Amino acid sequence: MHGPFDFNLRHLDATLAISQHGSLKAASDAVNLSQPALTQALAKLEKSLGVHLFERQASGTTLTAAGALFLPRVARAIERLRDAGRRLRRSMRLPPIQFFERVTSMGHLQALVAVEGTGGYVLAARTLGLAQPSVHRAVKELEATLGMPLLERAGRAMRPTPQGERLVVAIRLMASELQAGLDELATAARVGAARIRIGALPLSRSALLPDTLALFMRDHPQTDITIIEGPYEELLAALIGAEIDFIVGALRHPAPTSAIVQEPLFAEDLFIVARSGHPLAGSADATAAALATYPWIVGATGSPMRQRWDAIFADSAKPAVQIESSSILLARGLIIDGDWLALMSKDQFRIERATGLLAPVGGPVPGSRRLIGVTTRTDWLPTTAQAALIACLKQKAAVRSSVS
Repeated sequence: MHGPFDFNLRHLDATLAISQHGSLKAASDAVNLSQPALTQALAKLEKSLGVHLFERQASGTTLTAAGALFLPRVARAIERLRDAGRRLRRSMRLPPIQFFERVTSMGHLQALVAVEGTGGYVLAARTLGLAQPSVHRAVKELEATLGMPLLERAGRAMRPTPQGERLVVAIRLMASELQAGLDELATAARVGAARIRIGALPLSRSALLPDTLALFMRDHPQTDITIIEGPYEELLAALIGAEIDFIVGALRHPAPTSAIVQEPLFAEDLFIVARSGHPLAGSADATAAALATYPWIVGATGSPMRQRWDAIFADSAKPAVQIESSSILLARGLIIDGDWLALMSKDQFRIERATGLLAPVGGPVPGSRRLIGVTTRTDWLPTTAQAALIACLKQKAAVRSSVS
């Protein structure tokens, strides 16, 4: 087994029925399969996973330890798909499909996601290692099953319709649950690597995440961790679409959508930062007019840091020279080599401050305190590895809060 799309949906559904009904006979009736066919489906799934999911007894079947880890994820995955089918049909005023997962296939679902991700059938086919007509046919069959268009042409590219966008998100959420099931089995067997994908906002990258990852990897050295950096809006979309597992950084108030949960870890102030020899370095009463005479590196328009910078100059002229960038490395380089100023948290210039390269201009910027924390999907269920990393985040945040 390599990944979520390598599963057979019918086999997953049949195996889940065994778990829910407690016997092969009851499950075979529920999914309309013969007992030999159901037994074969279970055997193929167990072989691909390399584990036994059930103990067979005269009184019925009971979950093994591996089954107890994997099958709840299967249930969540199939419910994602089933719910998407219901909602999409309802949105088009069509009669419901009771068991969408039984009338489609992983090939159909993967084809749609591939076309959405690449913008066309040619690149999607190349990505999947299939012939272009096969990918085109798979998407058309999926559209026929649901009774609605899922893709539309936009110039030379293909883009999802509103219904297609919703289904792609549901498919990615389904795949995320199945991957979580695989990760749980790998963690339990101490083989392979569990995967964690973290969206990192600027205020988490300098100290909190590095310290957390160093602590976590001591006990989980085989974990496959990917850090994705980007603007908040991009990371939020990736989180909702199950392309990342959680976001670490400044929280938004109010939360931009009910699809997320924000958990604060600690509060952070911002400082105006300059090189140590800057005329304003160490100044406790620099006015907005004085600050405006120097060039600035400012955050992206609409970001909390940019809003705080705008507030500094709300009643005076803004600096004539500005560079808009969220790169702390760029800001440090410009500040060290010139008279540039920027807003940073203590963590973002702690090393340069300790070595005498950078210094704050006065104390914390009034009104700049923000909550730093973890953002997850509303109904997210972390894997064992993900929960352990979140625990490490909280541990490091608690230490940081105690010494602030």
